[in-house]
Parts: sequence; C-alpha cells; structure tokens
Amino acid sequence: MKSGTLLTIVAVDCCEHVQTSLRRVPNAQLRPKASPESRDFKYGTDIDLIVVGIGLYPVRRFFISELRRVFPSLPILVLRRERLFQGSVDEAIRGEFILADQDHGNDYDIVRALRAVMPFDRCEHLRRSNDYDTVRDVMRLLGEKYADPKLDLNSVAQRIRISPKRLSIILNQRVGMSFRHLLRQVRIEEAKRMLATRQYSVKETAARAGFTDSHYFSRSFKELTGQSAGEFQERSAVLN
Repeated sequence: MKSGTLLTIVAVDCCEHVQTSLRRVPNAQLRPKASPESRDFKYGTDIDLIVVGIGLYPVRRFFISELRRVFPSLPILVLRRERLFQGSVDEAIRGEFILADQDHGNDYDIVRALRAVMPFDRCEHLRRSNDYDTVRDVMRLLGEKYADPKLDLNSVAQRIRISPKRLSIILNQRVGMSFRHLLRQVRIEEAKRMLATRQYSVKETAARAGFTDSHYFSRSFKELTGQSAGEFQERSAVLN
C-alpha cells in the first residue's frame, strides 16, 4: 500500500490467530465480524477488502456468491487450508484472492500488502471434525443432482452410506441448517447462475433447478436473495 494509505479490512469468521496476522498488514484497520451474512454489511464505500475465514465445513460458496452480488467491485480474500508440501500432514492457512472485472482502484496494492504477511501459521481452524468428509460428500452430491426433483434426505443418505437420522443430525449441528434448507440453497445458487445467462425464463429456470412448484421457487428466491427472480435477471442484464 502507498505510505499513509489506510487499508480497511473486514474479517468475517476469522479466529483471533488470523486477526492477529491481518493486523500485521501495514496501515491496516481491522473490523472483525462473526456473522457470515452479507445482509449485515452496510453499503458503504469505506471497505477495501473482505477476508472470509477458514470454513469448518465446505458450504461457504453461498455466502461468497452473495458477497460478490452486494459488492461487485470489492476484492475478497478466501482463506483455505493447504499442506506445506506434498506428502506432509502439516498444513498452513493460505488464501485465494477473488478480484472483480470492475476497477476498485487499488486492487494490486492490496494483494501485495496481504502477500507480505502470508501464509498464516496453522491454528485451531485446521482441525477438521470427523464429520467434515460427510458434509463434503453431501455437497458434492447436491452439486451433481440438484436438478432431480426427487432428491431428498433419504436418497442422499443412502448414497453416502449413512442413516438419514444421523445425516440430519450432522447437518443441523455442523452446518446449522436442515437438509431441506441446504438443498434449497444449492438450487437457488444454480438458479442465479442460469438466470444470469438469460437463456431461460424464470419458470424454466425453476424447473431446471429442481423446483416442481414455481411459486415456491419464487418465494424461496426472494427470501434468500432479497429480490425476485425477475429482478435478479434484469439486474444481471444491466451489469453484463
């Protein structure tokens, strides 16, 4: 960063260990946030970078997608685990920068400033629960089979060889949502992608995303994105 320039970083779901590392960035002002809800952010222009902390479970893509919608030009740093070298069991915290095609002004200065303090040392976030692989397998199946209107808890549980009751408990306790709500999130994310292409009508998109009831699709879309499917499609056309 240029001398005297204050870099405002919003750190979402970052532990104290990571926050301490981020404070080593020259001229950095850190704003920790515990809630990973983009609706909690103010639409101000005083944020330079959003850092998304290590996810205990692989469901962060919903939040990151929404962040990009709310802040179309803001650089985002997504932290992840990575083994120090091939064959090693030791891991460090590294990051992936997500830069927009819209000019933010000082993107490259920000990248250089963060690179100077990375990678971060290992910390408690590197300890994965025994249920991590189960959640990962569920997310993989939902990503592959979301368009199937018959997809449900029982069919997914059967595919990953776990009881439906146990799977329901894992999702509620570890991810914080039921299978039904998780599937709805995945389908809405895919619907957003389809609507942005403008290849399908709202009704066609609903069916392709696995919704048998277009009215339920419309209510779900509004609830999860804050706008109707039609409004989202029109806004995507303007941005593109």
